[in-house]
Amino acid sequence: MAALSVYTLPPSPANWDKIGVFYISWCASWTATLIAGMAFCWLHRNLPILKIRGLPLSFFAIGFLHMYWILAQLVYPIGQTMPLVLAYDIQYFFMGLWFPLGVALFHASNLRFLHVAKLQKQFAGQIHRVESGCSGAKTSWLCRLRNMDYTARSMIFIGLGMIIQVLLTVGMWLACRKYHPTYGIPGTELRGATILEQLVDLGRGWEWWPSVLWQVIWTWIIAPILLWRAWGIRDTMGWRAQTIGCCISNLHATPMFLVSSYIPAFQNVNKYFTPSQWIHLSIFMFEIFTVFVPAFQVIKFWIQRRKTTRSSKKWDSPLQPTTLSLSPQAGPLTPSSSSTENWVFLPAISTTKSTPFDIFSEDLGDRLLTMSALEYVLNENPRSLQEFSALRDFSGENIAFLTSAAKWRSFWATQKTNGQKRKMFNDALEIYIDFISPRDAEFPLNLSSGEIKRVESIFEKAARSIYGEQTINPATSFDIEIAPFGCCQASSPIDLGARSTPKIHYEGEIPDIFDVTVFDSVQTHIKYLVLTNTWPRFVDEMQAKRRQSSDTANSEGAWKSGSTITNRIAQLVRQIL
Repeated sequence: MAALSVYTLPPSPANWDKIGVFYISWCASWTATLIAGMAFCWLHRNLPILKIRGLPLSFFAIGFLHMYWILAQLVYPIGQTMPLVLAYDIQYFFMGLWFPLGVALFHASNLRFLHVAKLQKQFAGQIHRVESGCSGAKTSWLCRLRNMDYTARSMIFIGLGMIIQVLLTVGMWLACRKYHPTYGIPGTELRGATILEQLVDLGRGWEWWPSVLWQVIWTWIIAPILLWRAWGIRDTMGWRAQTIGCCISNLHATPMFLVSSYIPAFQNVNKYFTPSQWIHLSIFMFEIFTVFVPAFQVIKFWIQRRKTTRSSKKWDSPLQPTTLSLSPQAGPLTPSSSSTENWVFLPAISTTKSTPFDIFSEDLGDRLLTMSALEYVLNENPRSLQEFSALRDFSGENIAFLTSAAKWRSFWATQKTNGQKRKMFNDALEIYIDFISPRDAEFPLNLSSGEIKRVESIFEKAARSIYGEQTINPATSFDIEIAPFGCCQASSPIDLGARSTPKIHYEGEIPDIFDVTVFDSVQTHIKYLVLTNTWPRFVDEMQAKRRQSSDTANSEGAWKSGSTITNRIAQLVRQIL
């Protein structure tokens, strides 16, 4: 028995007590639930609230992290069935390589939130696109790196970091003799006279610190920066809450891992809840926020779409005698400010004198969730809707396209000459490049593949003759192709619907099928997307603002009334005295 050590200790049978059964059951049930949630999100990945998130990057990160999570749940029941040094080798390499890669991918997917939020500001007139100023095909590697899309550039930096991490992890494992007594740097041997002391020494040491340092960088440097930058963003899709929740839930992991590894008082806890479980607790929270928050948003979208569809059928029907629309006798309405709070609707059919209604008055009920209400706002003053869709809903390209296409169609509807047709085609080509082209648009519209092919057959040849060939993955272009950081700069607000690309002069052949109706089907589809996605949330927000404004006004009125009574009492007291 004197020669017994962690190198010669025989494996033990599996631990199938109540705690061991719990860990196995918990691991299997949560893994099945997670896979079901990921499958649910993937099946609905084309919905705007999921498509903008870039699910492939998030799911790759979750896959890496969950594999490490499964490993931790198996430690208590079956960890002792293998040689102890081999078990620690597996833990060492998973924590030194597998886990850092998963965390890096995960934070790259979180940083995408800030990236999308920044680029969407161009649709609210807060920034504008500028050309990179260099050609990635002909200039330095630095310029080519700047011209890469966000995901590709993130993967390059993650890859470089992982190369350094692999070299450090493998090099220190080879140098540390505690894992292989026959070679390594002298003085790094396993310390401890008893099995327990040797086990403690296996779980500690300088060879673990590069992994800990990686976690500290991501958890206590990158994550707080991400929290600070994301705090002021108020999106309607739960993306901000998801990102902040993931960052906060990871703050405890590294400190608690170190405390439980080095504080003797935790030894009794570590028998059942190993030190790495504090890290896996944060992984568990990652998975909830990354998979089930978006799944919950999909369910909310279904409920919202059903309500909007029901309202549209009820109030937009030509047989409905109480359809709400702008009264033709009322004339154009000019709000006193850019806010839509001062707009009014008038009932189209009324037996009495028409009374103006606040456009976002709750008295109108579900009559606002109609295509006629949406079209009225788009036609009269879409500024507030444009800003909401860009800054809160991250779908500013939809409203920008609708306003641009409507202006284009109204201007060219009566133009017939060949010269005018070429100018008409060039203007339409700009709209295609800015909003539809999967190769050129920063945020391509969410269209079916058949619709994209139809429009490509008209404009793609001309677009390629001007911009050259671009490489994309048409199946996932929106998931990975977003312009890189640094493409935008501060600017004064731009006119709604104005486009950032230079004026296009295409002199080639114009397809015969091109006419003024070329965007009609696209407009119909995008209007429906806006009606069922952005518009109900916009109506809810405007009504909430009006309630808040009304409550504030009532509070101020009550305060003024109270002040008046107080003044009168004071005057009466002075008269008596």
